[in-house]
Amino acid sequence: MGGAAYGSFLMVCKNIHNFTGPLFTICIVIFFLLFAHKNLPGKGDLQWHLTFGGIFSGKHVPAGFFNGGEKIWFWFGMTFLGLVISASGFVLDMIVPFMTIEYTRGTMQIANIIHSSAAILMSAMAMGHIYIGTIGMEGSIDGMKTGYVDATWAKEHHELWYDELNKKG
Repeated sequence: MGGAAYGSFLMVCKNIHNFTGPLFTICIVIFFLLFAHKNLPGKGDLQWHLTFGGIFSGKHVPAGFFNGGEKIWFWFGMTFLGLVISASGFVLDMIVPFMTIEYTRGTMQIANIIHSSAAILMSAMAMGHIYIGTIGMEGSIDGMKTGYVDATWAKEHHELWYDELNKKG
């Protein structure tokens, strides 16, 4: 591609990144508002965490609408890391809205390290979540594509949620 073309390509990518960053923050907030109530600690979560979802015991651990691993992804991966990425990105874009920050070289270097580290960790967690939700667990991708899962799958993977739905119905 050559140095000049690659440099121009990177500049375009950087500008796209800088302008879509605030959209990322808005999406994190919307996602939080939509799903926070379903990710509150609930019955079975402690047991799920102690057994790592039954990975080591080989025994099924009942879960609600979201299991303990999905709740860790929501609270730590999506919410906490998403907000860290957003806040450090605002510093890097020099658009911190509610406080005065001296945008010195040191401040920008620290913000860059925080931004990059949080983004790498969030990306790694997202890849694990995507793997489990697609090819790692049979039937889960159908639920994501359509919004529905069959009763057998629901009972097998989210038994507490399944039982709750059947009490209402």
